[in-house]
Amino acid sequence: ETEGRGLVVAMNKWDLVGDQAKQRKLVRESLDHSLAQIKEVPMVTISALDGTNLDRLMQDVMAVDEKWNTRVPTAKLNRWLDTALEENPPPMVKGRRIKIRYMTQARTRPPTFALFASQAEKLPDAYIRYLANGLRKAFGFTGVPLRLHIRGGENPFDRAARK
Repeated sequence: ETEGRGLVVAMNKWDLVGDQAKQRKLVRESLDHSLAQIKEVPMVTISALDGTNLDRLMQDVMAVDEKWNTRVPTAKLNRWLDTALEENPPPMVKGRRIKIRYMTQARTRPPTFALFASQAEKLPDAYIRYLANGLRKAFGFTGVPLRLHIRGGENPFDRAARK
């Protein structure tokens, strides 16, 4: 995740596991806890000796790779952003609302987004997580780390005051 790679978890020797449903649930809970920043990492149970589920493993790897390389058009991204801002507006800081202007995808591999806002440095981490989770859900970035960079614009009046 820190390197920005997509993830698929393969659990080998699954044919030797006793209570498979219980073990699958335990592994899912462990993944959800330890990789909370990447939701719904695909899990595949395999047996390399028997060749069981190797085709499913490759399907999941290819699906994550496709998500990892996905580019979302700016117009579509900003339509989603408008809806997200209506449902949960940014907080106020010292009596002034933080204004989020627009969002664009800066790159893929991993999907990296730039969000332009006034008072960007004051945008709370919880709100940034809200936006990242919304992106993940709306555009299907499960199993892929996201990068969300918050950019602030310069106030033209501050520049004039400094001269």
